[in-house]
Amino acid sequence: MKPKYNGLFLATLTALHLTGCGGSSGNSAPITEERPDPAPIVFSHLSIKAMEQNKCGNLPVMANVVFHQDNGTFISSQMTQVDGTLESDIPTNAQHVSFVYSSETGTGEKFLQVQTVLNIQHGFEADAIVFKNYDTCGCNTIDYDLETLRAQVPDAHLYGASVDPIVLNTAPDSVSLCTDEQQQLLYTRFEETRKGAILDTSTPSTITLSDAQFMAQGTVLDFGDHTFEPRELITLSSYFGNAMVYNEHVNETRYNHTSYQDDNRLLIFKDLDTISYLSTTRLEEATAFGVSVSTNSYAINKVNEEGQVVGAPHIINDAALTHGYQTLAESLANESSTDVAVINFSEADHRINAVTLTLNWKDAQQGTAQWQFITDGNDTIPDLNFGDIIPQDKVTPLNVSMDVTLLALNTELEFDVLREVMIEVQESFEKRVESQLYDGAAIFTITAKPL
Repeated sequence: MKPKYNGLFLATLTALHLTGCGGSSGNSAPITEERPDPAPIVFSHLSIKAMEQNKCGNLPVMANVVFHQDNGTFISSQMTQVDGTLESDIPTNAQHVSFVYSSETGTGEKFLQVQTVLNIQHGFEADAIVFKNYDTCGCNTIDYDLETLRAQVPDAHLYGASVDPIVLNTAPDSVSLCTDEQQQLLYTRFEETRKGAILDTSTPSTITLSDAQFMAQGTVLDFGDHTFEPRELITLSSYFGNAMVYNEHVNETRYNHTSYQDDNRLLIFKDLDTISYLSTTRLEEATAFGVSVSTNSYAINKVNEEGQVVGAPHIINDAALTHGYQTLAESLANESSTDVAVINFSEADHRINAVTLTLNWKDAQQGTAQWQFITDGNDTIPDLNFGDIIPQDKVTPLNVSMDVTLLALNTELEFDVLREVMIEVQESFEKRVESQLYDGAAIFTITAKPL
């Protein structure tokens, strides 16, 4: 399955330079790593569980599992069971596997999701292959009764029960909030004291608030000597179990405004047993020849109990990165090639230990389609055939766009193991925490799409 790109990604190179990538790296051939001759093919095992996920939770699904030869030729396919699981021997001539899931929402919208894993001849196991559930799950209407709290602490401010802070001495008797979270963190502030509580919002209900509920002391984050970059955004997210209970964003203008110093909402509540991560995001955007290109550079850090954050360095947006993208773009635009893409970011940041490529498009037969690969950053993706699962002559992609994500994750795992962990941890936040992959990770994403 090889979508036609109509020169989209070559045009992207011009826009990519405008986002700040450091200069052309010339027309020299890309540097490739010497790979050893492949070991003799062994009869290996595949073990997976497929599920779809949205904010309501996870559900097992029946997905197609397609085996491909080294050159992409279709070999055979199987389907996961009703509980989402599949235990299977990998065909002896199989090199790659794709997980294919087609779904339709209650409103009739069609979606196709494909995840391809290359070089699985020695086996592949994942507790969870996660697909997106595009059905909306609605929200729970929570009515917060403020009368008791207002009488007890009339001069305090309440955060989390509405979009804006509530000044209790002028507050109504109750406020309503429709939340799609299962748990929610609320806190009060009076002068320098901040006290928080986690409330159950899993079902529609009326919750009477009182000062006795707010027992956990808040700790304001310590940034040290952090200097904001242009267009940088800071995000603090706190989780209780698998539920995100708090999410706050701040940019330089807001953070340095005099009114924000007293109202600083970048804080944690260690007594509530929440896990918090702080990320810094640097965004650049440009357009050229009808192509919109954006780059997002992320650095993700776990916040310790004292509210301290050690900043992980961002992946540098430079000529070496542009060279890797140029190699990819030229291979994608080469319609005479037997390969879909050539990925080679071996010259970029030495910390990078995985690269994902995601192609997105609209299709007359399949609806909204997404096809993702996880690679080690130096891979050739063949023209993969899916047999009757996705007939080649039925793929008519429109408005193809692409995301390339470079990941410098906190691990020394070999890539084959890292790839399985990366796939598995999408199942839940608790798994992501346990993996420690994102404790000091740097991620750089390039998104290219037609205007």
